[in-house]
Amino acid sequence: MKKKHYIMIATSVLMMLLMGTVYSYSVFRVHIETLFDVGTLQSGLPYMTSLAFYALGVMVTGRLMKPSRLRGFVVIGTILIALGWFISGIAPSLGVLIFSYGVLIGSGVGIVYGIPIYIAQKQFPEKSGLITGIILLGFGMSPLITAPLVKVLIDLLTIQPAFIVFGAIFLVIQLPISFIYDTSIDEEVATSKVEIKHYGIKPFKSIYILFVIASTIGLMMIGLSYQIGVVYYEFNVLEVTASLSFFAIMNGIARPIFGRLMDKKGFVFSVRLSLMLIGIASVIGILNQGNSLILFIMSFSLFWFNLGAWLAIVPAAVKSFYGMKLYSRVYGVMFTGYGVGAIIGTVVSGMIMDLLRWTTNLYMLVLVLIGISFVIASLIHRQVRISQMYIAKQTQGMVEEV
Repeated sequence: MKKKHYIMIATSVLMMLLMGTVYSYSVFRVHIETLFDVGTLQSGLPYMTSLAFYALGVMVTGRLMKPSRLRGFVVIGTILIALGWFISGIAPSLGVLIFSYGVLIGSGVGIVYGIPIYIAQKQFPEKSGLITGIILLGFGMSPLITAPLVKVLIDLLTIQPAFIVFGAIFLVIQLPISFIYDTSIDEEVATSKVEIKHYGIKPFKSIYILFVIASTIGLMMIGLSYQIGVVYYEFNVLEVTASLSFFAIMNGIARPIFGRLMDKKGFVFSVRLSLMLIGIASVIGILNQGNSLILFIMSFSLFWFNLGAWLAIVPAAVKSFYGMKLYSRVYGVMFTGYGVGAIIGTVVSGMIMDLLRWTTNLYMLVLVLIGISFVIASLIHRQVRISQMYIAKQTQGMVEEV
């Protein structure tokens, strides 16, 4: 790997680290409820909108992706993010916050997010899963730094000035990076070693449903982590805030781990492992019910871990089933599943918590969704095995003819 590649990966991780502040929303959420006098469902709307437009931004960028446009996308996306933070800092109502935090920041993050992943898939065809996971490590581990920073800024300045500080951070750090970011791609490398691993199998709908379910579960639990720990389970605020940093580590390290698993073990193995871990997290949650901080940390760290896992699984799966020629378009549409999951997770979890006021129902819902996911994963596995048997027979026939 050349020196410029290491620099590209490092700057990508830094940008992801900044943009991953969206995962610290659970710290903002309690203060937003107080500021605008709203409940759990309403306070989740800026978060839900942000994730929905984040997914929409990835889709639009994917359809327009060309090497000559990459830097422009990074600059435009960064400006939208900074503007969204500044407007959030003066928002007079929840509706304005939904527009600024949701539409502007979400769109900006979505526009920038797909660029490093696209470059990684093209530039490192043999280790694309691992490199993508390393880059996404920054996004997942962002709350390790940003969650404590959010709390300190809110304690010192209150919530809206804290928003303005984040806007300034993007102008001072990410905007200059946008102008020097290396968007070059060695086309000879990008096209010489690319292969479609599963010929004839294009299970877009099945993968999309799995991604929606995984996103629904992960984003639902991430968005409620602080609130469940502090408000419902009544754990110490500092302990829960510290836990968010550990959750962020788990979310981050899942990405290179599952990126590597996708490179070595493939889609079905990785999916089944992730689903099993999510099921374990739900069972722990049902048994715990807020009696133990350690069990709370264990269950929610697994929820965060597996959302990170799916954000590494999906781009590698798209490349595996569709190849690089269709990658940017297919991945862009596939990523809308993340936005759909954000909407479903926010609305459903908000209704459950506002009406039923306890967490058991959330965990039971997750177990039902995991059961459905295992069935879908088994169907994909069957398709892959049939395809592999067919290819093996064709290859054997060709050998016998020779």
